[in-house]
Amino acid sequence: MNRRLIRALMFSVAALLSVLAAQAQTTWTHVGCWSPYPNCVGAKDVYQDSTGQLWQCRACGTTTNPSPTTCYKSSNLNSIGYWCA
Repeated sequence: MNRRLIRALMFSVAALLSVLAAQAQTTWTHVGCWSPYPNCVGAKDVYQDSTGQLWQCRACGTTTNPSPTTCYKSSNLNSIGYWCA
């Protein structure tokens, strides 16, 4: 019986943390579209979070809700690759 209670409590805490994390990410700002290629093939939406970290998300123009679960951290985007219009 105790195991079930602990599992239920852990699940509730995990769900709450997921909701809070998603709410915290609503302050992300769309920076533009970036590609490693000069013809912008495979361009991705790039967002900046409240700490200044850049994140690459889905194909340019298709990201609807950027978050750490749908995007990945990126660095050096200004020194390599191309910003697309």
